[in-house]
Amino acid sequence: MSFPMTDRARMIAVASGKGGAGKTNVSVNLAVALARAGGRTMLVDCDMGLANAGILLGLPSAWTIGDLLAGRCAIEDLLQRGPGGLAFLPGHSGTGSGSTLSSAERGRLMDALRPYAEEFEHIVIDTGGGIDASSLALIAAADTPLIVLTPEPTSFIDAYAMVKALSVAHGTPCFEVVANMARHDVAGRDLFDKFRAVVTRFIDVDLAYAGTIPADGYVREAVLRKRCVVESFPGAPASRAFAALARRMARPGLPETPASRPMEALHGAH
Repeated sequence: MSFPMTDRARMIAVASGKGGAGKTNVSVNLAVALARAGGRTMLVDCDMGLANAGILLGLPSAWTIGDLLAGRCAIEDLLQRGPGGLAFLPGHSGTGSGSTLSSAERGRLMDALRPYAEEFEHIVIDTGGGIDASSLALIAAADTPLIVLTPEPTSFIDAYAMVKALSVAHGTPCFEVVANMARHDVAGRDLFDKFRAVVTRFIDVDLAYAGTIPADGYVREAVLRKRCVVESFPGAPASRAFAALARRMARPGLPETPASRPMEALHGAH
Protein backbone atom coordinates (compact mmCIF):
# COMPACT_ATOMS: atom_id res chain seq x y z
CA MET A 1 0.00 0.00 0.00
CA SER A 2 1.81 3.15 0.48
CA PHE A 3 1.27 5.52 3.21
CA PRO A 4 4.64 6.19 4.21
CA MET A 5 5.27 3.68 6.91
CA THR A 6 8.57 2.38 8.21
CA ASP A 7 10.48 0.03 5.96
CA ARG A 8 9.63 -2.81 8.33
CA ALA A 9 5.88 -2.24 8.23
CA ARG A 10 3.91 -4.93 6.46
CA MET A 11 0.24 -4.98 5.61
CA ILE A 12 -1.35 -8.43 5.75
CA ALA A 13 -4.82 -8.76 4.20
CA VAL A 14 -6.65 -11.84 5.47
CA ALA A 15 -9.22 -13.11 2.97
CA SER A 16 -11.30 -16.20 2.28
CA GLY A 17 -13.76 -15.56 -0.53
CA LYS A 18 -17.01 -16.19 1.31
CA GLY A 19 -17.85 -16.73 4.97
CA GLY A 20 -17.35 -19.84 7.06
CA ALA A 21 -13.59 -20.25 6.70
CA GLY A 22 -12.71 -18.61 10.02
CA LYS A 23 -11.21 -15.50 8.43
CA THR A 24 -11.92 -13.22 11.38
CA ASN A 25 -10.58 -15.75 13.88
CA VAL A 26 -7.38 -15.95 11.85
CA SER A 27 -7.13 -12.16 11.57
CA VAL A 28 -7.64 -11.56 15.30
CA ASN A 29 -5.41 -14.34 16.58
CA LEU A 30 -2.66 -13.55 14.08
CA ALA A 31 -2.71 -9.87 15.08
CA VAL A 32 -2.64 -10.68 18.80
CA ALA A 33 0.15 -13.22 18.29
CA LEU A 34 2.19 -10.60 16.42
CA ALA A 35 1.59 -8.08 19.21
CA ARG A 36 2.41 -10.60 21.97
CA ALA A 37 5.68 -11.37 20.18
CA GLY A 38 6.65 -7.71 20.50
CA GLY A 39 5.70 -6.41 17.07
CA ARG A 40 3.84 -3.11 17.03
CA THR A 41 0.60 -4.25 15.44
CA MET A 42 -2.68 -2.71 14.32
CA LEU A 43 -5.77 -4.73 13.45
CA VAL A 44 -8.28 -3.01 11.17
CA ASP A 45 -11.71 -4.60 10.81
CA CYS A 46 -12.72 -3.69 7.27
CA ASP A 47 -15.76 -5.95 7.18
CA MET A 48 -18.38 -3.22 7.04
CA GLY A 49 -21.38 -5.53 7.18
CA LEU A 50 -20.64 -8.28 9.71
CA ALA A 51 -17.77 -6.98 11.80
CA ASN A 52 -16.96 -9.50 14.54
CA ALA A 53 -13.32 -8.85 15.42
CA GLY A 54 -14.27 -6.71 18.40
CA ILE A 55 -16.34 -9.56 19.83
CA LEU A 56 -13.40 -11.95 19.67
CA LEU A 57 -11.21 -9.37 21.38
CA GLY A 58 -13.75 -8.62 24.08
CA LEU A 59 -13.68 -4.98 23.02
CA PRO A 60 -17.17 -3.53 22.61
CA SER A 61 -17.14 -0.10 21.02
CA ALA A 62 -19.55 2.80 20.96
CA TRP A 63 -17.95 3.94 17.69
CA THR A 64 -16.99 2.10 14.49
CA ILE A 65 -15.15 2.82 11.26
CA GLY A 66 -18.56 3.69 9.84
CA ASP A 67 -18.84 6.56 12.33
CA LEU A 68 -15.31 7.71 11.51
CA LEU A 69 -16.03 7.78 7.78
CA ALA A 70 -19.30 9.64 8.38
CA GLY A 71 -17.50 12.26 10.46
CA ARG A 72 -19.31 11.41 13.69
CA CYS A 73 -16.10 10.68 15.60
CA ALA A 74 -12.34 11.16 15.37
CA ILE A 75 -9.87 8.32 15.09
CA GLU A 76 -8.81 9.01 18.69
CA ASP A 77 -12.36 8.09 19.76
CA LEU A 78 -12.21 4.90 17.75
CA LEU A 79 -8.74 3.45 18.40
CA GLN A 80 -8.67 0.84 21.15
CA ARG A 81 -5.91 -1.13 22.85
CA GLY A 82 -6.23 -4.89 22.94
CA PRO A 83 -4.21 -7.87 24.15
CA GLY A 84 -0.45 -7.52 23.96
CA GLY A 85 -0.77 -3.80 23.24
CA LEU A 86 -2.57 -4.45 19.96
CA ALA A 87 -4.16 -1.35 18.39
CA PHE A 88 -7.65 -2.09 17.10
CA LEU A 89 -10.02 -0.21 14.80
CA PRO A 90 -13.51 -1.76 15.00
CA GLY A 91 -15.57 -2.33 11.89
CA HIS A 92 -19.26 -1.70 11.37
CA SER A 93 -22.03 -4.24 11.89
CA GLY A 94 -25.63 -3.77 10.88
CA THR A 95 -27.84 -3.04 7.94
CA GLY A 96 -27.28 -0.16 5.60
CA SER A 97 -23.60 -0.85 4.96
CA GLY A 98 -21.95 -3.03 2.40
CA SER A 99 -19.32 -5.55 3.39
CA THR A 100 -16.45 -3.53 1.94
CA LEU A 101 -15.19 0.02 1.71
CA SER A 102 -15.61 2.12 -1.40
CA SER A 103 -12.58 3.77 -2.97
CA ALA A 104 -13.52 7.11 -1.41
CA GLU A 105 -14.02 5.49 2.01
CA ARG A 106 -10.64 3.76 1.78
CA GLY A 107 -9.08 7.11 1.03
CA ARG A 108 -10.70 8.76 4.06
CA LEU A 109 -9.66 5.88 6.30
CA MET A 110 -6.06 6.05 5.14
CA ASP A 111 -5.99 9.82 5.66
CA ALA A 112 -7.14 9.25 9.24
CA LEU A 113 -4.53 6.54 9.82
CA ARG A 114 -1.60 8.37 8.26
CA PRO A 115 -0.45 10.14 11.47
CA TYR A 116 -0.22 6.73 13.18
CA ALA A 117 1.57 4.93 10.36
CA GLU A 118 5.10 5.04 11.70
CA GLU A 119 4.06 3.52 15.03
CA PHE A 120 3.44 0.07 13.57
CA GLU A 121 5.40 -2.82 12.12
CA HIS A 122 2.37 -4.89 11.13
CA ILE A 123 -1.09 -3.89 9.94
CA VAL A 124 -3.52 -6.82 9.75
CA ILE A 125 -6.67 -6.20 7.72
CA ASP A 126 -9.73 -8.36 8.28
CA THR A 127 -11.28 -7.92 4.84
CA GLY A 128 -14.95 -8.09 3.92
CA GLY A 129 -16.39 -11.23 2.40
CA GLY A 130 -16.88 -11.78 -1.32
CA ILE A 131 -14.84 -11.00 -4.42
CA ASP A 132 -16.38 -7.69 -5.46
CA ALA A 133 -14.08 -5.04 -6.92
CA SER A 134 -13.70 -3.07 -3.70
CA SER A 135 -12.74 -6.11 -1.64
CA LEU A 136 -10.26 -7.26 -4.28
CA ALA A 137 -8.64 -3.82 -4.42
CA LEU A 138 -8.08 -3.87 -0.68
CA ILE A 139 -6.46 -7.30 -0.78
CA ALA A 140 -4.35 -6.49 -3.84
CA ALA A 141 -2.98 -3.40 -2.13
CA ALA A 142 -1.50 -5.44 0.72
CA ASP A 143 2.09 -6.57 1.03
CA THR A 144 0.89 -10.07 1.88
CA PRO A 145 -2.48 -11.48 0.75
CA LEU A 146 -3.18 -14.32 3.20
CA ILE A 147 -5.83 -16.74 1.93
CA VAL A 148 -7.68 -18.81 4.53
CA LEU A 149 -8.49 -22.29 3.22
CA THR A 150 -10.51 -24.99 5.00
CA PRO A 151 -11.23 -28.65 4.10
CA GLU A 152 -14.78 -27.73 3.04
CA PRO A 153 -15.28 -28.02 -0.75
CA THR A 154 -16.99 -24.61 -0.84
CA SER A 155 -13.93 -23.02 0.77
CA PHE A 156 -11.70 -24.61 -1.87
CA ILE A 157 -13.86 -23.21 -4.68
CA ASP A 158 -14.17 -19.76 -3.09
CA ALA A 159 -10.43 -19.50 -2.48
CA TYR A 160 -9.73 -20.51 -6.08
CA ALA A 161 -12.15 -17.85 -7.32
CA MET A 162 -10.46 -15.20 -5.19
CA VAL A 163 -6.95 -16.06 -6.37
CA LYS A 164 -8.12 -16.05 -9.99
CA ALA A 165 -9.91 -12.71 -9.60
CA LEU A 166 -6.90 -11.06 -7.95
CA SER A 167 -4.56 -12.43 -10.62
CA VAL A 168 -6.76 -11.33 -13.53
CA ALA A 169 -7.92 -7.96 -12.19
CA HIS A 170 -4.80 -6.83 -10.34
CA GLY A 171 -1.92 -9.03 -11.51
CA THR A 172 -1.33 -10.21 -7.94
CA PRO A 173 1.49 -12.77 -8.35
CA CYS A 174 2.05 -14.21 -4.88
CA PHE A 175 -0.16 -15.49 -2.08
CA GLU A 176 0.30 -17.01 1.34
CA VAL A 177 -2.20 -19.76 2.13
CA VAL A 178 -3.04 -20.99 5.62
CA ALA A 179 -5.01 -24.21 6.10
CA ASN A 180 -7.56 -23.58 8.83
CA MET A 181 -9.55 -26.13 10.86
CA ALA A 182 -7.63 -29.08 9.43
CA ARG A 183 -7.31 -32.28 11.47
CA HIS A 184 -3.56 -31.90 11.83
CA ASP A 185 -0.47 -30.51 10.09
CA VAL A 186 -0.22 -33.37 7.59
CA ALA A 187 -3.85 -32.92 6.56
CA GLY A 188 -3.37 -29.16 6.26
CA ARG A 189 -0.29 -29.55 4.10
CA ASP A 190 -2.08 -32.09 1.92
CA LEU A 191 -5.01 -29.67 1.50
CA PHE A 192 -2.61 -26.91 0.46
CA ASP A 193 -0.78 -29.18 -2.00
CA LYS A 194 -4.05 -30.12 -3.69
CA PHE A 195 -5.10 -26.47 -3.83
CA ARG A 196 -1.78 -25.37 -5.31
CA ALA A 197 -1.87 -28.16 -7.91
CA VAL A 198 -5.31 -27.07 -9.13
CA VAL A 199 -4.62 -23.33 -9.03
CA THR A 200 -1.23 -23.37 -10.74
CA ARG A 201 -2.54 -25.63 -13.47
CA PHE A 202 -4.74 -22.78 -14.69
CA ILE A 203 -3.36 -19.57 -13.13
CA ASP A 204 0.20 -18.21 -13.26
CA VAL A 205 0.71 -17.40 -9.57
CA ASP A 206 2.98 -18.46 -6.72
CA LEU A 207 1.34 -19.98 -3.65
CA ALA A 208 3.27 -20.41 -0.42
CA TYR A 209 2.24 -22.65 2.45
CA ALA A 210 1.89 -20.50 5.57
CA GLY A 211 1.04 -23.38 7.90
CA THR A 212 -1.94 -25.14 9.43
CA ILE A 213 -4.28 -24.03 12.20
CA PRO A 214 -5.67 -27.30 13.56
CA ALA A 215 -9.31 -27.90 14.45
CA ASP A 216 -9.28 -27.20 18.17
CA GLY A 217 -12.13 -27.13 20.67
CA TYR A 218 -10.35 -24.40 22.59
CA VAL A 219 -11.06 -22.01 19.71
CA ARG A 220 -14.80 -22.41 20.19
CA GLU A 221 -14.43 -22.11 23.95
CA ALA A 222 -12.54 -18.85 23.53
CA VAL A 223 -15.24 -17.49 21.21
CA LEU A 224 -17.89 -18.32 23.81
CA ARG A 225 -15.84 -16.33 26.32
CA LYS A 226 -15.61 -13.44 23.82
CA ARG A 227 -11.85 -13.73 23.74
CA CYS A 228 -9.25 -14.87 21.23
CA VAL A 229 -7.72 -18.30 21.75
CA VAL A 230 -4.10 -17.11 21.88
CA GLU A 231 -4.99 -14.98 24.88
CA SER A 232 -7.39 -17.34 26.67
CA PHE A 233 -5.55 -20.61 26.04
CA PRO A 234 -1.94 -19.83 25.03
CA GLY A 235 -0.92 -23.47 25.28
CA ALA A 236 -3.70 -24.79 23.04
CA PRO A 237 -2.72 -26.41 19.72
CA ALA A 238 -4.38 -23.62 17.75
CA SER A 239 -2.58 -20.96 19.81
CA ARG A 240 0.79 -22.55 19.12
CA ALA A 241 -0.09 -22.67 15.42
CA PHE A 242 -1.05 -18.99 15.41
CA ALA A 243 2.27 -18.15 17.08
CA ALA A 244 4.06 -20.04 14.30
CA LEU A 245 1.99 -18.21 11.67
CA ALA A 246 2.92 -14.88 13.28
CA ARG A 247 6.60 -15.76 13.14
CA ARG A 248 6.26 -16.52 9.43
CA MET A 249 4.34 -13.33 8.68
CA ALA A 250 6.83 -11.21 10.65
CA ARG A 251 10.00 -12.50 9.09
CA PRO A 252 11.67 -10.32 6.44
CA GLY A 253 11.99 -11.42 2.87
CA LEU A 254 8.47 -12.65 2.12
CA PRO A 255 7.45 -12.02 -1.48
CA GLU A 256 5.73 -8.66 -1.94
CA THR A 257 3.09 -7.72 -4.46
CA PRO A 258 3.68 -4.99 -7.05
CA ALA A 259 1.22 -2.87 -5.06
CA SER A 260 3.12 -3.21 -1.79
CA ARG A 261 3.97 0.42 -1.37
CA PRO A 262 1.98 0.88 1.84
CA MET A 263 -0.92 3.28 1.81
CA GLU A 264 -1.09 5.18 -1.43
CA ALA A 265 -1.95 1.94 -3.23
CA LEU A 266 -4.83 1.41 -0.83
CA HIS A 267 -5.87 5.04 -1.17
CA GLY A 268 -5.92 4.87 -4.94
CA ALA A 269 -7.13 1.31 -5.55
CA HIS A 270 -10.40 1.15 -7.48
